[in-house]
Amino acid sequence: MTEIRFVQEKSRVNDMSFLRGSANYVWCTTSVLGKGATGAVFQGVNKNNGEPVAVKTFNQLSHMRPHDVQVREFEVLKKVKHENIVKLLAIEEEQDGRGKVIVMELCTGGSLFNILDDPENTYGLAESEFLLVLEHLSAGMKHLRDNNLVHRDLKPGRRFKIIYANIDCFPFRRHN
Repeated sequence: MTEIRFVQEKSRVNDMSFLRGSANYVWCTTSVLGKGATGAVFQGVNKNNGEPVAVKTFNQLSHMRPHDVQVREFEVLKKVKHENIVKLLAIEEEQDGRGKVIVMELCTGGSLFNILDDPENTYGLAESEFLLVLEHLSAGMKHLRDNNLVHRDLKPGRRFKIIYANIDCFPFRRHN
């Protein structure tokens, strides 16, 4: 009987291995929003109020970068505040000691690549949508430039923050 209980308890623990957390946030490693060379972004929630968030975790390759390069990303995110740039909510230590995580507002509208891949956009966006994307993308990039910053990896697969009138900050949400 003891052996069976031990196996059952051990499998329960393994079932929870996809959950990770920090002091104020929890995320599921099966809810991947994106992956890159230095880490992955997962959907998570604020433990205190249930607010959905995006959590960027870092992989081994990231930890092999010089310390000043690692710290620079955190410093840049703290400095940048603009309506067309994803908002930094927190930088916290992961509970299992894997390192720092970046917690950002969750943008649920997807990437420009996903929008353009939609069959209804086979021939591109409508002119009004294209101009809105261009306006908001340019405004975010101008803010970076005004702060002597350059985004070196801007591409359609990134989640962009485009704001339609009367809708909060979810990118590319269509208005009806």
